[in-house]
Amino acid sequence: MIAPLFTINLVLSMKNSLMVFDQVIAMTAGGPGNATQSISYVIYHFGFSGNHFAYQSANAVMSFIVIVSISLFQIKVLAKREVEL
Repeated sequence: MIAPLFTINLVLSMKNSLMVFDQVIAMTAGGPGNATQSISYVIYHFGFSGNHFAYQSANAVMSFIVIVSISLFQIKVLAKREVEL
């Protein structure tokens, strides 16, 4: 009975870890030597301060596609496990 909850929590945790933004801005602003930059921070920083709006919107679309594909893969794999249980 806990398998569906585990599936959704795993998918949401993966999405949140890939889209971390506010912790990076609040704590390090990219970190020493750009060590803590995430993809969402790169999209924000280079889009607004570097004036590369088109390039960063393409990065955002690619980021969306990657996150959706990872999420669908996780759901597919974990749905098999739910059926087995």
